[in-house]
Amino acid sequence: MKRYYSHQNKDIFVTAGSAKELAPGSFGVCAIGGGAEGWAVVHIGPEGDVADLGGEYYFATPEEALEFTRDLIDLMVGTA
Repeated sequence: MKRYYSHQNKDIFVTAGSAKELAPGSFGVCAIGGGAEGWAVVHIGPEGDVADLGGEYYFATPEEALEFTRDLIDLMVGTA
């Protein structure tokens, strides 16, 4: 799996667990427990604050989390 994707001109990064190095405005698919505990979807706000977009819901694979992220971006941009 690649570490970087772009969808609707939005950056999506697959990370080993930390979203600290992501730029404001980008999305992250972050491993929880190295991926053994699942994958979370986050968005980095303008001030660098991290919002967990999945809430209590986590994904079994990074591919599932990436698809969810793409769907969210489509809803945000209005192309869904």
